Amino acid sequence: MDLSRRLAGLFTVTAVIAIPAAAFLIHLPHAQKMDHSMLYVVLALLSLFVLVYNLGLLYPSKHGRLFPRIPPFFMGLAVYDLFAAVAVLFGGGSSSSLYYAALLGPTAAGICLELTPALINTSLMAVLYLGVTLGAEPLTVVRLQDLAFDLFYFYLICVLANRMALELRRMEQSRQEVAVLGDFIRRLEKTKSDYVSIVSHEIRTPLTSIQGFSEILATKDMEPEKREEFYRIILTESERLSRLITNLLNLSRIEAGLELNRELVNVPELVLEEVEFFRAQTEIHQLSYSGSRDIPAVYADPERLRQVVKNLLSNAIKYSPEGGPVEVKTELEGKYVTISVSDRGIGIPPEELPRVFERFRRAEREEVVGISGTGLGLTIVKHLVELHGGKITVQSEPGRGSTFTVYLPLRGSQETRI
Repeated sequence: MDLSRRLAGLFTVTAVIAIPAAAFLIHLPHAQKMDHSMLYVVLALLSLFVLVYNLGLLYPSKHGRLFPRIPPFFMGLAVYDLFAAVAVLFGGGSSSSLYYAALLGPTAAGICLELTPALINTSLMAVLYLGVTLGAEPLTVVRLQDLAFDLFYFYLICVLANRMALELRRMEQSRQEVAVLGDFIRRLEKTKSDYVSIVSHEIRTPLTSIQGFSEILATKDMEPEKREEFYRIILTESERLSRLITNLLNLSRIEAGLELNRELVNVPELVLEEVEFFRAQTEIHQLSYSGSRDIPAVYADPERLRQVVKNLLSNAIKYSPEGGPVEVKTELEGKYVTISVSDRGIGIPPEELPRVFERFRRAEREEVVGISGTGLGLTIVKHLVELHGGKITVQSEPGRGSTFTVYLPLRGSQETRI
């Protein structure tokens, strides 16, 4: 429960106890004669005041709270102050027990409003009080002193109530901040533990293969074909381990605050170079490039941008184990230069799409069991693209392939044609 609701609850409980008690006390014998009708008006108005405040605070509508916080509450206080001042006049002035009902207005204003509106409301209370009391008795020096002290009490109780409410809000805010910080630290510790566990597992897997096949080759004689197969497995696992360590180092540098060495980059030219390189690395995939060559240059780090394109092309080829077309396209869309990489591979199920850029996130489906990877490539791509002020999106359908699209922003004066 937040502080506003707690204050409302405390205010309501106090009113529930105080209003019937006041109604009972006013009928007890008093030395001074009072106008009961004015007392009833004040009590009824106080009840309405509490009801409206609770309605406005506790029952929000689709447009927000049922009543905005300050205007109705402010006006409600003003009306209450008016009746309280009149009640004090008819009840015998500052010597009347109703004088304390007048103090309720500055108190409530100080607690529930900011200091400036609270002081304005208290000033209104002071004007009303002066207006109804100056005409009640002849104006004397003693009378002026009483009025001055009364006004001083109004402002003092308003400021003190506001200070108390402010300190309570700060304490509540501090408590919430501590709770949020504690929750953040717990999640950070869990993330760290999970990260260490996953990294250990990912490193241990290729090391186990390398160690096992190395021991077999060192202790047993075998046919040359079998020995060559084991050497190939060791080489593959060592390359996998090398990629994992490289990706971990890259990700660590990026998250630590990698600085980009920006310059004007011809995106179509850079992408075409990478397409030609990967075209020579595969025989079962048909890599093609399309799109306008006459698009603005992008102010970017060419090496990091090249790393983005490499990872996307590598993923497209890797997750198209049966081969097929891999299409790369560059376009100008508004204030962005886009790079899209499409394949006709195994695709990604809809439930996995929201988490495809998480680190070490790899599908456990049967189609990808035999496909090697670290689960860090797309995470690195996303971080690098965001470092450039861009974004990356993915569209995919199981069995029909995926399309990753990178959006790189044009930068004001850097929108120079090459």
